[in-house]
Amino acid sequence: MGKRKSARKPVAKTKIRLDSVFDCLFCNHEKTVSVKMDNESKVGHIHCSVCPASYQAPINYLSDPIDVYSDWIDACENANSGPGAQAASRSSGGGAAGRGPPSLASRPGRPAPRRVDSYGVPDELDDAEDDFE
Repeated sequence: MGKRKSARKPVAKTKIRLDSVFDCLFCNHEKTVSVKMDNESKVGHIHCSVCPASYQAPINYLSDPIDVYSDWIDACENANSGPGAQAASRSSGGGAAGRGPPSLASRPGRPAPRRVDSYGVPDELDDAEDDFE
């Protein structure tokens, strides 16, 4: 009589934990921004331990600390791309009426761009049949 074959134990799956400590957007220090989730008041708090940067965002029961951090990044980008930032970029940009920098070929003192054939060889170096007589 043989022994009954035993079943293998199931392999435990490791749950991936998301970070709750991030890099600061203002002072650029690594792993200094901590996120605290207050589920009772439904607010996520961000605070940097080096600089006075802080932020609060509304959360729900599905929110994770990375969600609050990404909301903070979006809020910073929206603040930087506001009407004041667009006016500053228009005043500092070159070209006609803020349409970007003028082309390099139209600048005085610049040589005209070199023409190349389909193989990328400049036309001055191209071997033509009339060279061989």
